[in-house]
Amino acid sequence: MRIRRTKKAMVIVLVFILVGISTLPVAAEVPYQGYTFNFWRDMVPAPVAYIATRSISAADICPELGAFVRPTDFSVDANNIIYLLDTGNNRIVIFDQELNLLRVVYGFENNGARDTFNSPSGIFVCYHFNIYIADTENRRVVILDNNGYLLSMIYNPDLGMIDDEIDFRPQRIVADRAGRVYVIVMHVFEGIMRFDENGQFFGYFGTINVRISAIDVFWRSIATQEQRERQRRFIPTEFSGMDVDEYGFVFATHSGRGDGDGRDQVMRLNPRGNDVIRNLNTNTDISGDQRIFFFDTPSVFIDVVARPNGMFSVLDSTRSRVFTYDSDGNILYVFGGEGTAMGMTRTPVALDVIGDTILVLDAARGRIVYYEPTEYGTLINLAVGLRYQGNEADSVETWQRIMEINEFNTLALAGIGRAHLHAGNYATAMDYLRRGMDLRNYSWALIRRRQEFVDTYLSYFLTGLLAVAVIMAARSVYKNVKGLNAMGEDAYD
Repeated sequence: MRIRRTKKAMVIVLVFILVGISTLPVAAEVPYQGYTFNFWRDMVPAPVAYIATRSISAADICPELGAFVRPTDFSVDANNIIYLLDTGNNRIVIFDQELNLLRVVYGFENNGARDTFNSPSGIFVCYHFNIYIADTENRRVVILDNNGYLLSMIYNPDLGMIDDEIDFRPQRIVADRAGRVYVIVMHVFEGIMRFDENGQFFGYFGTINVRISAIDVFWRSIATQEQRERQRRFIPTEFSGMDVDEYGFVFATHSGRGDGDGRDQVMRLNPRGNDVIRNLNTNTDISGDQRIFFFDTPSVFIDVVARPNGMFSVLDSTRSRVFTYDSDGNILYVFGGEGTAMGMTRTPVALDVIGDTILVLDAARGRIVYYEPTEYGTLINLAVGLRYQGNEADSVETWQRIMEINEFNTLALAGIGRAHLHAGNYATAMDYLRRGMDLRNYSWALIRRRQEFVDTYLSYFLTGLLAVAVIMAARSVYKNVKGLNAMGEDAYD
């Protein structure tokens, strides 16, 4: 089995090398190879969808700022203003797209006294331009208006009927348009803490269902009561990053379902806290890279950003890559990597977007890397948007242009197939959907093709049956009449 997997891995590596040679002009400019996954979750080379265009540090914004020290998070508001949380310096650096420094927030007025941050690790700017800060070591959430004036704070939340006591050390924070606040708290495994617009705690949100293995069941069966009590609170998974989409749904990343397999590391939580993310491809999961060799480590997603048209991008801390998926859980493209070359990062901690531009914060180097879409990436974003908006027919031309760049793009084949399916060209749709491995829509095309066949030829079939029945009846009558005539002639003789 290991030999077969090794041979499979060698084939994949060889294909990457051959594709790299065939696309040498692109590879010379980009220090990483683009790829995607096929139906069987094998890595398949693909054109690069995003390339780094610039990498900025504190000196690029203002030389007097000094270097960023352990930046942990940043947020982009509706006006594309960037709020960077410079954790090591306990400050917020605010600047625009042209890298003009707008202001630096070191603290705020609190009851007539100057208050400051202490190792803050999460920041979010909401629709109303209020600034939410997870002030970790001060064990509180600070909410400022856009001018830096204190609006309110959340600390030592009243858990009501819940007996558990927690050490309230917030790490990540988001807020929806209604003012509800969602906080990831360090070493709190029950879920994301949710607060209303008045800062009152009203429950945990999006609890992760933990899979218990047979080994765990066995050990618990032989453990003492004291040992089981110590194990009661052990849940090996906690959330790592969040974002809110245009509909108020909360995207959240975590390190897996609790069994160490790293599967389905992204959740899209509705107001009830239920995961409603669509993953129609039952053969895949939203988990980035998986193991090729036995010593490989799978991807660990640490942040997520919601994008228009149901898309979302996630950041992999294991290999410093960005994975982008559509609303159906299809992988669209992968880019980035670990290193010091332009476009590579060493310790990525957060990502956000400005339009189609993706920004990644590298904590180790104290830099934000800007990635712009190539023609290939732009076409994919456009095609996915048209499909999401229901314009399947309009997306065909875009999918075809994608196939001219990458003829092995199964998503493009499936997109063209879906367009033919909506247009009623079921036979053509079945061909594209089969090549695109879109089993769900292929089944629909097959059902409708059979119905079309029945509707077209049923009348001819029934007419033929009726004609055969009439001929057989006439033949039977003829034989009976002929027999009666023969009997009459015999009687006459």
